[in-house]
Amino acid sequence: MKLDPKEPPGRSTRKARRFAAEISALRAQGYTFEAIRQALAEVGVQVSNATVQREAARATRLRSQAMPLAPCSRPDPVLQGAAPPNGVPAGTPPQRLPDTRTASDLRSAREIAEAFTKTHISNPLVRARVNAKDVT
Repeated sequence: MKLDPKEPPGRSTRKARRFAAEISALRAQGYTFEAIRQALAEVGVQVSNATVQREAARATRLRSQAMPLAPCSRPDPVLQGAAPPNGVPAGTPPQRLPDTRTASDLRSAREIAEAFTKTHISNPLVRARVNAKDVT
């Protein structure tokens, strides 16, 4: 047995939910939220602009979730089993990038951070006082 609900999905108290497709279509045609709200009022559905905006956003979000992602225009050679263009055999793990620290600075990140905090005053009030003493 297959269930077939008569109402559209969502809370039953949402007045404009059955018009979500029409709201989305009107927005796609360039109508303002106010114009759509007035059109709904003409058919007996009194809602605010915020309600129309919310229903349009829901319809857009649902439509974007339903659309599958476009395939990549350039195939990944590793996934396809072909050799990468640089001549490295397929299946070879990628190499780590070289360390950006200079050869003369072999401190750890913690040591670098500690050295910075010792020389840097982060409190703007103390910094202003120190700068005022330096000027006079």
